[in-house]
Amino acid sequence: MATAAEIYQEASQQWEEAVELDLYRSEDIVYGIMPLLVRGLDLDPDHVPSLDLLSDMLMEIGGYDEAIEYAEKLRALAPDEAGYQEKLSALTDFENDQRRAVRVYLHQKRQRLLKNHACR
Repeated sequence: MATAAEIYQEASQQWEEAVELDLYRSEDIVYGIMPLLVRGLDLDPDHVPSLDLLSDMLMEIGGYDEAIEYAEKLRALAPDEAGYQEKLSALTDFENDQRRAVRVYLHQKRQRLLKNHACR
């Protein structure tokens, strides 16, 4: 039986390929990867990388309320990780434009992913 980390690795690789091929906007792609992360979280509900990626994917498809729940859990599990506060701030930017804040956050995260991939 696979561990949460192994399942995350598979989902992360699929997500990286989707971003690299500019397919991250496809709900079919997102909905195809998300069940892997859910399965991993069933094994380990506090697996931080899975929570992070699942919340990103929810943000991609507009599932902001559920993404907020995951972002809050990430902040509780890793309070010193600035990226999780940044994610939560984007998701809860109701005074300005939440959708725009989320899009900017996701764009920056995808750019880092592509840069890290190119460095390998």
